[in-house]
Amino acid sequence: MEILKAKVTKDNTLTATYRDETGTVTIEGKNLVTSDLINAFGELVSHMVFLCELKEADGKEFLNDLPDNIGQILEVTGYSIGGDGDSRGVTLTGKRFLKSNKVLNLNSPFTKFEDDNEPYQFAFDLEQAISTCEYEVHEYLFNKKWKIVQQELPFEEENAETEIHAEAVPEAEIPVPSNADMENFQAAMNSSSVTMNINGKNIKPRRTRRASSEQLAS
Repeated sequence: MEILKAKVTKDNTLTATYRDETGTVTIEGKNLVTSDLINAFGELVSHMVFLCELKEADGKEFLNDLPDNIGQILEVTGYSIGGDGDSRGVTLTGKRFLKSNKVLNLNSPFTKFEDDNEPYQFAFDLEQAISTCEYEVHEYLFNKKWKIVQQELPFEEENAETEIHAEAVPEAEIPVPSNADMENFQAAMNSSSVTMNINGKNIKPRRTRRASSEQLAS
């Protein structure tokens, strides 16, 4: 399987074309690319500067000699592989952000990784950078290496005061004896000869006058 084309869209998804034993297939991804893939494409920016002979390359001998903010001036969004064997090479696509806030689309000339006639001084570095891009594109297409988007969960304000209310406890209902029950109890106590002990004192039930009269009559 060979990656032929790859492009990061404006929505940070990936469109890629590859070739395998079944033919040529183009896939338009719907998932966001990872920072690893973005960084891999970012390594192609310095090559775009030299291949397009931009002013930032004037007087520079090495890739690392470019300004530190070069990634804010230019962006490589894709590449296309062509040729076979010793003729294999790449074309870079990207854009330059102008001071007028407009965008200049760029395409580098097709550059072979091995060219004895017109060798590119950083051809080896370019081929290694493309290999890294191919790896990340392969991971995106076949191993689901996508950016994970964390959904925001609603949270209450930290300083919000929370009122706590105690549940009402119902009062226990204590059954009160009816008047009839009390009268029967009192009558039974009056007619008995039981002596009760309350707080250490012996108390005899009081007898009503009616009860005493009945006893005298008997």
